[in-house]
Amino acid sequence: MNKPLKWRTLIALCLMYIALIFNQEWVWGFFLLIWIVPDLKTGTTYFIEPITKNDNPFIFWLIMGSWGFMALYSFILLYYRIKEAIYSQLW
Repeated sequence: MNKPLKWRTLIALCLMYIALIFNQEWVWGFFLLIWIVPDLKTGTTYFIEPITKNDNPFIFWLIMGSWGFMALYSFILLYYRIKEAIYSQLW
């Protein structure tokens, strides 16, 4: 029996390698946002072990807040890189 190819997972894994090689932090922010959305919908996250919002609300929200902050931080770094590149071209 053939199992379906998980092409989205393979693409994401390739993007992670590319981000690591080229030192692109914004890709990690993108992945963190992808992980946050379904976890907020289901109320369960997986960080070392399963954490549910009902059983461990403080830890659940601490993880969600941490991932959200890390995603925002990676996008801010991207903004400053772009800003610096544009500024260096103008002056």
